[in-house]
Amino acid sequence: MILQLTPDYTNKPLYSNLFEAIRLQPHAYEQLVYACDNATHQIQTYPKNIYITNRRFSVLERVLFFPKQRYLLRDIEQRLPLQQIQLIHAHTLFSSGYTSYKLYQKYGIPYVVVVRNTDVNVFFKYMPHLIPIGKEIARHAEKIIFISPAYRQQVMGQYLPKEWEAKAVVIPNGIESMFLENISRHMSSENAIRLIYVGRIEKNKNIETIIKVADRLIEKGKNVHLCIVGKIIHRAYRSLIESRSYTEWHDECPKEEVMTFLRQSDILIMPSYHETFGLVYAEAMTQGLPIIYTKGQGFDAFFEDGIVGFHSAPDDVEYMTTCIIRILNNYASFSQRCNSLVTQFDWRQIATKYNNIYNDILTN
Repeated sequence: MILQLTPDYTNKPLYSNLFEAIRLQPHAYEQLVYACDNATHQIQTYPKNIYITNRRFSVLERVLFFPKQRYLLRDIEQRLPLQQIQLIHAHTLFSSGYTSYKLYQKYGIPYVVVVRNTDVNVFFKYMPHLIPIGKEIARHAEKIIFISPAYRQQVMGQYLPKEWEAKAVVIPNGIESMFLENISRHMSSENAIRLIYVGRIEKNKNIETIIKVADRLIEKGKNVHLCIVGKIIHRAYRSLIESRSYTEWHDECPKEEVMTFLRQSDILIMPSYHETFGLVYAEAMTQGLPIIYTKGQGFDAFFEDGIVGFHSAPDDVEYMTTCIIRILNNYASFSQRCNSLVTQFDWRQIATKYNNIYNDILTN
């Protein structure tokens, strides 16, 4: 039996998609899910193999780290059949990984850890006092799994010893099957450059730079249309979006509508400052859209630069403008490569990789 330790099960469908894909694997292991969600929960009924913490943690508990961890460990020991657990899959290095490490120390249960955005851009970056703990967690993990090559390059050597490279692997997140079942070839508009952004509208997502890129394209004589899709988190962005005549904004919407907006566009641009993975990049690729993404962040290094789009520093307006023009000059080739290379983000393939890891650990 595999214990899946997640930081946020109820609000992130990527976990339920992954666990379902693992369940459907031939000779799949039985799974228990334990989630330490900190959101306000609506009353919900979960399957009997899913355990959700019934406590909201204060900001102080989370910042201090160890009080929250002590509670989670006690809760797991009281509620879960630990004698049946063969392997723990911790879906973050620090938060879930520390719990896994303590269970390993006490019960000898092996574990694997996943390194995500919060680990890289919060714990390693702003909590140096916890770095020795992170290294100890990684030292005893059977595998260190990175969501992207960019994070592997960033962490190995800088925070974790290079000699642990042998157990460091890259396994991406997957995207909804709906997108992969409706792959579409795309042709750019002859009349306008139709840019699109999809995601939360807040500081990290860097909407200001996207608008500056659109402005620069207009200065170069291009006809630009910018579609922005997502929930506005910071109100000031509403005024910024409405200040440009070439923009249109749509609130957060179902994936079916997102697909429609993607099909009506030419290029996805999302130069986030920090990004664990960025599912929308892969979703856009299924619809044949080349992408502009952030150098050194989640999606970077899955593909060589210039294959499905271009990476850029998040504030380099001139370079992103140049990259968009380069894409338009060879649009059909970019679009075709997006379609053909996006299948690696299929949850079925990803689940197979995880199942193989489980098998390797438990048979050896």
